[in-house]
Amino acid sequence: MVTHYFWFPKVHVEILEEAMKGMQLGLLIGCESGEPDAIPREVFDVAVVEETIVLHNIKDVVVAFSLLMGVIYCMNLEYPYAMKYTFEFLQRVVMKIKPDQASARVHGRRNKILRYKL
Repeated sequence: MVTHYFWFPKVHVEILEEAMKGMQLGLLIGCESGEPDAIPREVFDVAVVEETIVLHNIKDVVVAFSLLMGVIYCMNLEYPYAMKYTFEFLQRVVMKIKPDQASARVHGRRNKILRYKL
């Protein structure tokens, strides 16, 4: 999944277009802090992108991620080739959607993770 951050209180169209360049599918997270975190604390907008902005004005990254997965699932979209195992892992292991249909690679990663006690 591609995630881009932008740090401008008032984003112009040119800035959004530059941030989305080459982005097939993912989240565009707008935050006001100068340094990116794994999950930014001061998020003012999150947009779901599928070659263009599909949904925006979402204030929570987790909700935006859920909406992204919903868009993929409902629209029956193919995962981007470079990220297909990441999305499959999220779908089959994290979200438990048809976990018995996981590929061998995803099933192997799931087993490695389950070996460790959290």
